[in-house]
Amino acid sequence: MVRLRMFASALSILTLLVTLLAWFLGGSWITLVALVLGAACLAVVAPFDAPSPRERWRVVIACGAYSIAVAAAVVVAQRVESKVTVMVPIVLLVLAGVSCTFWAIATRKRRRIPASRRYYDF
Repeated sequence: MVRLRMFASALSILTLLVTLLAWFLGGSWITLVALVLGAACLAVVAPFDAPSPRERWRVVIACGAYSIAVAAAVVVAQRVESKVTVMVPIVLLVLAGVSCTFWAIATRKRRRIPASRRYYDF
């Protein structure tokens, strides 16, 4: 789960950088707001540990909310603007968000075995 949370924080920072690029190139404000909200969803869960399966659901929900927010940004960007420079990074963020969501779903039911550190039972 530590690797997933580190990936989520890196994805959040990358989303903010893409938002800056979209703002610099004159993207619509609705696209920018959707990207910032998606980055905030991931930034909220990144610093907190999630050792139990019950607490891991918040990571799954945050990754799903990120994917939905960035997908909404893609739809709005496609309707409002058609700059390839802005669309390609946003579509790549959607793919990264969906993979992060599937990764979170795959690791949500793991539980720590007390006899061994850093070992998870599938």
